[in-house]
Amino acid sequence: MLPKFDFHVHTIYSDGSAPPERIVEIAEKRGLKAVAITDHGPGLSVGAEPSKFLILAQDVRVIREETEIQVLAGVESNITPDGNLDMGEEILRELDLVTAGVHYLRSGNCEEQAMEYMRVVRKALQSHKFDVLVHPLYYNKYLLPWIPPEDIEEFIQELARAGVAVELNSKYHTPDKTFIQECLREGVKVSVGTDAHHTEEVGRIEWQLSLLNRVGVRREDLVVDLI
Repeated sequence: MLPKFDFHVHTIYSDGSAPPERIVEIAEKRGLKAVAITDHGPGLSVGAEPSKFLILAQDVRVIREETEIQVLAGVESNITPDGNLDMGEEILRELDLVTAGVHYLRSGNCEEQAMEYMRVVRKALQSHKFDVLVHPLYYNKYLLPWIPPEDIEEFIQELARAGVAVELNSKYHTPDKTFIQECLREGVKVSVGTDAHHTEEVGRIEWQLSLLNRVGVRREDLVVDLI
């Protein structure tokens, strides 16, 4: 049986509705092995200032003493239009899990946005160390249909070389089964995240577990034991 974990949860430190200790309480009740608090970085209007993540990390250290599940202090950093992250290395080093995603792209049609998405993420993979690419290939809609297959193949190989996992995201139900299968063939690990902003969403990973079981994912294919 695959372990249950949720590595994408927001709290009152950014735009979530509950404090970290309440999130962990819910995660315990829902039988999770691990949960990561990944509030938005400062590049978003709802994000936390960098210094707040040091306080978050301290909160998590206290919470760990009172729970038996694994609790990680993390961030959902924003990949900026120039391919950088919106958090400095000195703060990121203090966190257990660094996830990154695209939240702003230039306006344009789907094909243009798909190419822009690929450009900024590939640059981030080359220039920055992060652990998980969240809601991969999603920006307002799933962009994979507008990306040539050969570009997807190269992209997955770049993820593998960078050691970056891809997330199965509850909020957008992305990426699809075929993309996950291709990732697994190249040795790219898989993460699971609800993108929860409210307690009722934490640990609701039935869709992910169903997909992972259908493609024959093993525990060693998941990122949960690597952090």
